[in-house]
Formats: sequence, structure tokens, C-alpha cells
Amino acid sequence: MIGVVPLLLLAAAVLAVAALLVRYWGALSEFRRARRMTAKLPGPPPYPVIGNALDLPYNMDDLYDTLSTFASTYGPLYRATLAHYTFVVVMDPEDMRVVMTSDKTAEKSSLYGVAESLMGRGLAIVNGDEWRRHRKAITPSLHLDILRDFVQIFSKQGAAFADTLGELADKGVMFDVTPLIGSCANQAICETVMSSDVDKDDPLKRDFLDAVPKAFDHFMYRIFRPWFLSDWVYSFHRWQFPDYLQMKNTFNLFTQRLIGDKKEALKKNEPLPQRKRQAFLDHVLSSEEGAALNDAELAEEVKTFVMLASASSMDALSFFIYMLAIHQDVQDKVRQELDDILGEDRGRLVEHSDLAHMQYTERVFKETLRIFPILPLFGRIATDDLLLPSGVTIPRGCQVGFWLPYVHRNPQWFPEPDKFDPDRFLPENSRGRHPFAYVPFSAGPRNCIGQRYAMMFLKTVAAAIVPRLRFEVPDDGPKCLEDVQLKMNLTMSVRGGANIRVHRL
Repeated sequence: MIGVVPLLLLAAAVLAVAALLVRYWGALSEFRRARRMTAKLPGPPPYPVIGNALDLPYNMDDLYDTLSTFASTYGPLYRATLAHYTFVVVMDPEDMRVVMTSDKTAEKSSLYGVAESLMGRGLAIVNGDEWRRHRKAITPSLHLDILRDFVQIFSKQGAAFADTLGELADKGVMFDVTPLIGSCANQAICETVMSSDVDKDDPLKRDFLDAVPKAFDHFMYRIFRPWFLSDWVYSFHRWQFPDYLQMKNTFNLFTQRLIGDKKEALKKNEPLPQRKRQAFLDHVLSSEEGAALNDAELAEEVKTFVMLASASSMDALSFFIYMLAIHQDVQDKVRQELDDILGEDRGRLVEHSDLAHMQYTERVFKETLRIFPILPLFGRIATDDLLLPSGVTIPRGCQVGFWLPYVHRNPQWFPEPDKFDPDRFLPENSRGRHPFAYVPFSAGPRNCIGQRYAMMFLKTVAAAIVPRLRFEVPDDGPKCLEDVQLKMNLTMSVRGGANIRVHRL
């Protein structure tokens, strides 16, 4: 006679298997439904099981060109598949408006989960109530009142960056400006948002900066090889995984350093800056609103914030300088505007009141971000069927992508789209343009929380360097936009580096 305990164990096992079968069958049904509903959409022909995996380049340096070819061939809306994922790429502004503002596509793509262990489970990744709680805790620390106070720090970092560039000008060497900008951007983030004074030559800080672009490379490598989305499977990659673990450790150590130093300062009752609102780390550690984040969530947000802000500011300013180096006439106009604002004292620190007068410089940044959107590809997931104005229904469970290089170069909204023309952002030339035809910081409820911070940082550093220096591309460098070769990991950068020469004025 079978005992009671074995019977109970057997029943539990049967129920577990049944639950797995039900879950598997449900997932399979959703997968087949999504494929069936998107089968007639334009897109590259998929192979069985692997989908369009063979259409993707083995060398990730070629990924930008491949995705641009997909968009120009099948856009403005196409589907692609990769293993069990179904993607719908949306590039019509009116369709984008619906997707970016709908509750049915408010959640970030599930593929971002692969970045959690490196980048942190911060505002860029979390969804639902967790996202709302994080956003509510963080938003007050990026209020305009606080950003005004940051300008002095931005200006100081810009002046230090100008001094570094001046030393390289004296040597007459060609160099990649991107890593130097990364150090400047990271130092600014640490001193402002994190209110932490980490020495720019700190070894751990240098390791952190070196690891950021590598981390993004790992992210893209795994996204387009979905069999590596699992950390367990990725651990068998003998070349990639050890580097991955080392980066993870570097990010965690640097994050712990920032938070630990700030907590120690608060324990010593060191006074906080006297202002109505406090910067992010001060706010979270000293206010009731900030207390909504526990220690683990705070660490994740710090990691996310520092990584993304450093990388995006670095790439945006690199492209700006590169565009000035290629378009000398634009560089002269920016310099003239800044000379008019700063007067005879070109080296003085920029004040917040100066930024409003930098109208042409701001248009140059906007045009730079139109042609080179720093986050060229980002995505959401459809939690329910969504009907688009174009008549296409995105089925639930689909990954929804936006490819901004196609959107920002649509001749309907940007005549002569391959021409670098900052004046296309004059008020009279912007009138009537679809609001979702230009979204370098995304749009809707999940837009970039740091976009005002970014623009103020970029304009302030530009005011510190352009009046004192002239930028040129080397003789064998690009002569026009079409010559600029691009690389994409999570953000966009110049393939081979933004190599320039600098001259003192």
C-alpha cells in the first residue's frame, strides 16, 4: 500500500508538470498569435526557429548599417523576428505618438532585463508601480532650481577640459576626443547629481569609465544573440563572460564608493548645500520622498544614472565637436555667438543667465542630435493589442522598436535631411513639424528624465571650449556627413573614434 507522503509528493510533481505545460502552451499560443498577426507586414524573410538571426552582422561594428538598411528597405513600419521574439519597428511620427503615449505600451522592452546586472535596475528599466515610485522619488532632485546651481560646476569642468585640450593643441597631435569628454562628463555627474567629489584621476573612476562602453557592447552582443540572454548560458562563453564579471564588479565598487562617501559625510553632519531642493543623492538620503527607495534600489539608481548620463553626454558632445571640426562655417558662427555673450573675458565662468542667449549653439546641438541620436534604438513591449493610426495592430507580447536615424531624416519633416543645417530649428522653420518627428530624448511619460540636465551641461561646456580653441579633422578625416562611419552599441558613437586636431586661439 502506498503511503500518504509518497502520494502527496507524486501529486505535487504532477501539479508542477501540469503548471509548466499550461504555461508553455500559453506562451506558445501567444507566440503563434503574434507571428500570425504580423506575418503580412513588410520585413526581412525569417528562417524557421532562428528568425532573422542570420541577417544580423557577426561584427557588431556593422550593426548600425544593417539596421539602417532594414529601415530604408522596409520602413516606415516593419516586422522582424529573432528566436521567440517578434519585433515591430515603428517609425511614422503619428504611429510613434500612439505607441509612446499608450498605457498598452508603457513598459520598457523585456530585453532590457539583460542589462540589469551591469547597469542596474533603475528608472530606465523598471516598469509599472515600481517605475512610478522611482520617478516620484527622483524628479524633485532634477528641478530647475537645482540645475541652475549646477551651471557653475559645469563651467568649472568645461574650463578644466579646455585646459586639457589646450595642452594637446600645444603638442600638435591628432587624438580621439571621446574619452576626454567622458572623463569631463563623469566628473560633472559625480559633483552635481551625486554631490560627490571623486578625484578625476582616481583609479576606480578610470576603471568605471573604461568599462562603460564595453558594458554596452556586451548588452548589444547578447540582445542580438538571444541564446545568451540567460546569465547561466552566458557563463559558458569563455572569452566574454570573465570580462563581463570584471565589469560588474567595477560598477558595483564605484557605486558603493559614491554612496558610502555620501553616507559618511552625512554621519559627520557635514552641511548640505543651502537650497530649497537637494541634488539626487543628498535628496534620497535626507528626505522623506527619497526614503521611498531602499538601499538596494538606491544603489541600482546610482549605477544607472551615472552610467547613462556619462555615456550619453560623452557621445553627444563628441558629435558636436566633430561637427564643428567638419563644418568650419558652423564653428565660426558658434564662436561668434559665444564671444558676443562672454565679451572680452573668454575664460570667465559661464552663468545660468548666459545659457538663454546661446540660441544658435543650442540649434547646433539639436541638429547634431537629429543626425546622430545618441540612443538610436529603444523599445517597449505591448501588454495588449494596440491599433495604430496606420491601420496596423501590434499584438500583445510584441517588442516595439523605434529607429530614430530613419525618423530624424524623414524628408517630409526635414527637407534635405542629409544636410547639416542648424537653422532648421528656428521657430519659423519648426512650425508645423510633427512633435514626434524629432525625439532625441524619447517622448511621452517615459521620456528621458535628464534631458534638461543634458542640454545645460552641453551648452555650458561648449561655452568653455569653443571661444578658446579651434577644432579640425585630420587631412584624411571625413569631409561631409556621409563620410562619418558610425558604431552602435546602446548609444551611438563614431567608429574608430572622433579623431581631431585642436589649435589655440
